[in-house]
Amino acid sequence: MIRTRLRLVATLLGIGAGRLAGQCGPVLGQRCAIAAISSARHDSAAHAFAAGLMDLSAAAVDHFATAHPGWDGRGVLIAILDSGIDPGIPGLGVGADSAQKILDLRDFSGEGRTPLTRLVRRGDTLVLGSHRILGATTIASQAGTMPIWGGLVIEAALGRAPAADLNGNGSIDDSLLVVVAHTPSGWALYADTRGVGTLAGETPVHDYAVAHEYFGWHPLARDGHTLLPSPVNLAVNFADSAAAPLLDLFFDTSSHGTHVSGIAAGHDLYGVAGFDGVAPGARLIGLKIADDGHGAVSTTGSMARALSYAIAFAHDRNMPLVVNLSFGVGNDVEGTARIDAMVDSMLAAHPDVVMMVAAGNDGPGLSTLGFPGSAGRIVSVGATVPLTFMGAPPGYHGTDPVASFSSRGGEHAGPDLVTPGAAYSSVPNYAAGDEQEEGTSMAAPYASGLAARLMSALLAAHRTVPGYVVTQALRSSSVPIAGDFATDQGAGVPNLVAAWQWLTAQHVVTQIGVDIGTVHGRGGVFLTAGSAALGARVQLHVLAGPEIASVTLRPSATWIHVPETVAIVHGAGEFTVQVPAEAAAEAGALDGALAVLGPDATAGPAALIPVTVRTPLSPPSRSITVTAPTGGVARVFIPADSGLGVQADIATLQTTERANVSLHEPGGMPFRDGATAVAAAGDGAASFDIAANDVVTGLYELDVVAGPIAPVTARITTRISPLRLGVSATRDSLAATAANVGQVALNVRLRAGLLGAARVVHVTGQGSAPVRIVLPVPAWANHLNVDTRMAPIAWSRFTDFGVSFLDRRGHEFDVHPINYAFSRAAVDLPDSLRGDSLVILLTPGFADPGDHGSWTLDVDTRYYVEKPYSLDAGGSPVKPVAAGAIRRSAFARADLPIVIPAEFLPLVTVVALEGEDHIWARELILALPSGTPR
Repeated sequence: MIRTRLRLVATLLGIGAGRLAGQCGPVLGQRCAIAAISSARHDSAAHAFAAGLMDLSAAAVDHFATAHPGWDGRGVLIAILDSGIDPGIPGLGVGADSAQKILDLRDFSGEGRTPLTRLVRRGDTLVLGSHRILGATTIASQAGTMPIWGGLVIEAALGRAPAADLNGNGSIDDSLLVVVAHTPSGWALYADTRGVGTLAGETPVHDYAVAHEYFGWHPLARDGHTLLPSPVNLAVNFADSAAAPLLDLFFDTSSHGTHVSGIAAGHDLYGVAGFDGVAPGARLIGLKIADDGHGAVSTTGSMARALSYAIAFAHDRNMPLVVNLSFGVGNDVEGTARIDAMVDSMLAAHPDVVMMVAAGNDGPGLSTLGFPGSAGRIVSVGATVPLTFMGAPPGYHGTDPVASFSSRGGEHAGPDLVTPGAAYSSVPNYAAGDEQEEGTSMAAPYASGLAARLMSALLAAHRTVPGYVVTQALRSSSVPIAGDFATDQGAGVPNLVAAWQWLTAQHVVTQIGVDIGTVHGRGGVFLTAGSAALGARVQLHVLAGPEIASVTLRPSATWIHVPETVAIVHGAGEFTVQVPAEAAAEAGALDGALAVLGPDATAGPAALIPVTVRTPLSPPSRSITVTAPTGGVARVFIPADSGLGVQADIATLQTTERANVSLHEPGGMPFRDGATAVAAAGDGAASFDIAANDVVTGLYELDVVAGPIAPVTARITTRISPLRLGVSATRDSLAATAANVGQVALNVRLRAGLLGAARVVHVTGQGSAPVRIVLPVPAWANHLNVDTRMAPIAWSRFTDFGVSFLDRRGHEFDVHPINYAFSRAAVDLPDSLRGDSLVILLTPGFADPGDHGSWTLDVDTRYYVEKPYSLDAGGSPVKPVAAGAIRRSAFARADLPIVIPAEFLPLVTVVALEGEDHIWARELILALPSGTPR
């Protein structure tokens, strides 16, 4: 899932649930949910609306709506592939034309599958194991002599409270019985929504696509008789089978999909007149692809199956389709993701479909665009942060900056455009207070709403154009943000009024894909200085549109050397981009772009290729002063070698200045131990210290980000460890070593300490079946790190990989989904687990529904003590170590001060004090000689 839960405006926080404006009785469905809106939620939404926290002015949606009030998305279908949609939230019930907004809700994640068993009837009682409920007579009056089925909804399997507490009783230990029977109007579900022990008086709930019905369990208020709104509203999916009917419950227990839906197409959110999303007249279908109970990760084949369903659904109803996908994970091997190829293949077969995909939240580092935002035929959407979320008054006309978290291009071209990535929107009742969210997850549905409005206008004009023409209108109308580059923002921020004017001109549009190296469809020129020749071979191929004989190349800077035109033969052409070595002489990033223009140059670029040159620090241990422009980024690249620690200090030059700083590992992944910090002057400097055991060979990217008001200048001081540290053990001693890999002699003191215990296991799984790892928890442990590693090429098979942490009762207490081939989960252990055990649940999600193959993963688990234990009796004295020499210090080894669990080994740290100022450390698993006491 691509989202962050940052609160952006403090003035709107603190408004919690209040008294109900009306009472919600036992009647199920939409009328009850709307009546049950609390006055506090309505008032909070009214404040948000007045404050402009659904910013429709950024892309001129407000001007477009005033000029064309009927072109609000009506007639257009937006498919929300996400965690689900709660259908009972005011604002998602009807559209601007008062018609049903949500046309269907389908579960493709498998999380809602509820196994059914034939119930035993004893008089008016239905029996399922130890569960009994009255109302058999009521059900039989509808089902006749046909069997009655029942199943249990296990709250603990749905994750954590409050979302998993479906009946709102303060516990997630409940198993809630649902009853299914075949009625004259088809399969129907009955539930004791009032918790009174009978189904009498309950309304049957049919498949959502048939009846648009839903239900929820209603907790009682303190007065003991008033029913409160359901924490979660659930829809029902039925299918026939040869045995029991198949039941899938559809719900949103992460709130993500509901929030996204309100941005795309909400209407009168929370009952506030005029509080709309971008396209309030559009229809929605909610397609659940995420298992919220395992970290809200997509499951095997869910993206592909949901996309196929959305296309068929829209085709059957002859409705233009916009697909919104606010999901994605990190790219480790650009151009190889299986889901990218699958999405591109489906969109090629259905060129009328527009698909918006969130770019990712791993910025501001380069080459952080995640998949499937890296697919060639989608629109990758980055985020801006509206200044209203930074305290600016509504109507303020400053330039919204690109959000620092928004993923950037590099090896891939992207994002294609940027839209507001923060909004106050709809959430389920259990998430009241979390209406404000930020992330590219919020930017994508904004762009989806823009596309829906344009397609609605085309319907009104009785015009039909391919989807890529609609997206070209958005790109061509976009206004670049000054100081940012194509890698940050693509074409910039769309203008809906200008986009419609572009469409009315009926330009001739050619869609062109760009292949560079292994990246197909949206390649970027991504170079590293260090040799005389800097260049890349670019291949162009026509994806759609009329045949063309040539294209024109228009570079944004004189240092980008390309031919003026390129011939297109049989739909393809190629050329070389060259950059003079002297252009990249200074350390940092050189940014530019190359526009590829078709015969109709007024149509805008048929492709926009970012051109980036990285020049590393040389030498890597040095100081450099950088200036980040207003709202922009200054980048420094630090060469690193595995096994040698890296340190960086960042301080602003003025006491009044502050800067956000970010560290990214080679390949783009945010630094595993915390990627962001705030830097100030003097003692307020920010620091990153990469222990030798965590260093990856390659270029680390250190970014300084300025705020939206003024530029910022900072001094960056970097240092690479000149010492390679090690440790070994005999039966009676511990030896720490330091090899001087530098060019000068060093004065070094060595120390050794015990951090805890570690174990590395090689896990093999088959298909989508979850794998459980049971771990003892030492009584002395207060923290756990779990590192997972797989081959980067293997990572491209997945769309997600869930990692959940459960206690012995099966209750989830933490989740850390894998987002890259390497991932670190840092878990603070509850006191209740110490001396007990925990379960790590690994849940793979393959891109291909038919992928049932095996997978492997190395899982490195490390328990930490609260404070390290000394193993060196005070350490060694300071001694000189000549360049190229190795110092070895032996310490007598006493019994370990903690008990190391079976199959674990001691986790130690070797620390070297170099001179008076520099401390270097390396964390190591200590191999003990055979027979050594543990």
